[in-house]
Amino acid sequence: MRLPGASACRPGSLSLSPRLLCVITITMAIRKPDHSPAAVDHGALKQSLGYLVHLADLANMQGFARAFAGTGLTAARYTALELIGSNPGIKPADLAAAMAVERSNLVALVRFLSDKGWVQAGAGPNRREKSLELTPAGRNALAGLRERLARHERELAARLSAEDRRQLEALLARIVGA
Repeated sequence: MRLPGASACRPGSLSLSPRLLCVITITMAIRKPDHSPAAVDHGALKQSLGYLVHLADLANMQGFARAFAGTGLTAARYTALELIGSNPGIKPADLAAAMAVERSNLVALVRFLSDKGWVQAGAGPNRREKSLELTPAGRNALAGLRERLARHERELAARLSAEDRRQLEALLARIVGA
């Protein structure tokens, strides 16, 4: 994607402020995925909200991988750990629903966290269902991992003002229905 000139930073039909749209457009141009040749003109995709969100997600995932290198954690594994930590006793079915994954796909995530000694399964309230909670080692690990995530988030949002970030978070939350 070529860096846009001032004329390319127009809000068009999106309900973003002109300044925020410009910041997003420029940020996506600067933070393009490593595999995207600089000479490629992305045409109408430059105004595609879905495409910009996709590029932002790629930048996020690349930064996450760098920030969590050496931990063995993927974004999904970290998400599971964070959700279990924030919801002690959560049932696997509820965790899968919160992560928008199939329960069968959750098994490997929980197994990884259990093998690390960070998560333990216990009997749920009706004894038929399991519940998940962090171990003391898991709580300690999560505290350090939250610091990594905070550094990653600061890097990801480095080109945004505090107000731009709040506005972007609010708009993305509206898109996902949160």
